[in-house]
Amino acid sequence: MDKMSVGSPDKNAAKRRSKNFRRSEKFPFLCLIPVAVFMGLLFLIPASVFLVYSFLKSSLYKVYLIPTFTNYIKVITSPVYLKVTLNAIKIGLMTAVLSVGLSYPVAYFIRFKMKRGQSTIMVFIIVSLLSSYLVRVYAWKTILGWNGIINQLLLSLGLISEPLSFFLYSKGAVVITLIHVFLPFTILPILASLQNIDPSVIESAKDLGASPMKAFFKVTFPLSSTGVTSAFLYAFVLAAGDYVTPQLVGGTSGMMVGLSIANQFIRTGKYGEGSALSFMVLIVFISIFLLVFNSLKALKLIPKKPKRS
Repeated sequence: MDKMSVGSPDKNAAKRRSKNFRRSEKFPFLCLIPVAVFMGLLFLIPASVFLVYSFLKSSLYKVYLIPTFTNYIKVITSPVYLKVTLNAIKIGLMTAVLSVGLSYPVAYFIRFKMKRGQSTIMVFIIVSLLSSYLVRVYAWKTILGWNGIINQLLLSLGLISEPLSFFLYSKGAVVITLIHVFLPFTILPILASLQNIDPSVIESAKDLGASPMKAFFKVTFPLSSTGVTSAFLYAFVLAAGDYVTPQLVGGTSGMMVGLSIANQFIRTGKYGEGSALSFMVLIVFISIFLLVFNSLKALKLIPKKPKRS
């Protein structure tokens, strides 16, 4: 009896620990339920509907239950769709590369060079996100326009005799505007990844004989690659699929695929063709991201995950 009385509390404690462990394992999945419901209602269900539309015949804002591959064939073979898709990819890549290239030095300086005022700079970056997207686009339209600041400055300096028109309604205008819009969004994830780097790790690499440049490419950049990849993906996808900026500052040379998709749904009523174009663009964007990610991995700029023992 004494042995049983002594052993029973241990067994009860073990059972309680087992129950608590099972509950702790279930808790993350329970936390994912609201997110899963949100994504299902607002993304997966509409995407599934458009996927079905892409394989059905449609015209004049009506969808017919007639299976067809014509939508995808037209999207792949149409020179117009090919042109706007390539244009979107070029502008998206230029915006993403330049945004990340400009954001990394800023984030690096804030993290490792600024001894004071980091919180103040962070507040300014976050406050810049609160400004209206359209206000920033129209601001650049004013700056680059016929009577904009750049033309007026060149005229006052006597460098030109009449305003230049190529500043506005061009690919360059779209890229400049999008960089200005997305810079805060690319600085923040890069800065967050740099915040997780212990400076002593970099100092250890230097103590072992690594030059500052080698320490950066072998230690700092690989450890911050998650933030760089996230910033690149965010800027590329949103820039390549932008709808408003190309209309306001891009003109015909800056037209991108987002406007073509919108026209199929709004102006022509060809839901099937617009859906097929959307999914083809999605496949292209995912392929480009995987290419960039695997290239960084091949160059050993992304650290490998440690194997579980």
